[in-house]
Amino acid sequence: MRGFLLFFSAIFFLGCVDDSLVLFKQQQDEYNLKKELTEIGYKIPQKKTVYQYKIQPQDRLNIIIFNHPELSSVINDTTNGTNLKGTLVYPDGTVNLPLIGSVKVAGLTAQQAEEKLTKEYAKYIKKPYVKVDDVSKKIYVLGEVKQPRVINMPQDTISLIEAISDSGGFTDKAKRNEIKIISGDWSHPTMKIVDLTKLKPSDVNKLVLKPNEIVYVTPIKSKPLDIRIFGIQPVIDFVNSILNGMVNVKTLRE
Repeated sequence: MRGFLLFFSAIFFLGCVDDSLVLFKQQQDEYNLKKELTEIGYKIPQKKTVYQYKIQPQDRLNIIIFNHPELSSVINDTTNGTNLKGTLVYPDGTVNLPLIGSVKVAGLTAQQAEEKLTKEYAKYIKKPYVKVDDVSKKIYVLGEVKQPRVINMPQDTISLIEAISDSGGFTDKAKRNEIKIISGDWSHPTMKIVDLTKLKPSDVNKLVLKPNEIVYVTPIKSKPLDIRIFGIQPVIDFVNSILNGMVNVKTLRE
C-alpha cells in the first residue's frame, strides 16, 4: 500500500512539474522572440499613456459637492460680456472653498483633485461625493478657416481634424500642407508643422491637440494675422510674434 502511494505521488508530482515547464518554455520563447526582434532593430511598440490635463494656476474649476449645494462652487459671472464659471485657482495653486478652506490643487488631474477634496470634506460631512470640472481648457483655431474661434474642451484632448471641422473647415486660401500647431508661452514657444496632404487616413485621428494649443492654418499668400475675436488679442499678438520669429519647429509629414 505504501509503495502504491509513493508511485501515485510521483506521477502527480511529475504532472505538475510538466505543466510548469510548459509555462516556463512559453515565457522563454516569448522572451527569445522579443530579444531577436530587438537585435534586428525592430522596436516593440509601448503601451501609450492617455494624456490627462493637470490643473494650473489661473484655471477655473466647477466644484460640485452632491447633496450640498451650499458648498458647491459653480459661479456665473457675466460682467463685461464674459461668462466666467467656477472657482479661480490662485497663483499659488490653491483654491479657497467653503468649510475646508485653502487646498492646493495645481499639478493634479481632475480625478486626483476629486479624491483630495473628498478626503478633506470627509472630515466634516458624511460620505461626500465631489465632482471637479476644469472649465478653462480651450484651444484656438486661427488663420484660413471659415470660422476662426476659441473651442472649449469638455475633454482633455481634441483631434486636429475635429477642431478644424468645428471651425467651419478650410477656406479656399488654406495651405493644407502647412498647418501650424503652436504650444508653450512667450519665453519657450514651440511649433509643429503638419502636412495633411501626406498623412495616411489611419494617422489622422492620432493628431490630437492639448489645452491652450493654437492651430494656425497658413494662407497661400503670407499675410499678418488680423481677426476679431473678443478677449484673445494677446493670443493674436503671440501668434504673430511666432510667425515672424525663430522658434523650435518640428515638421510632421509622416
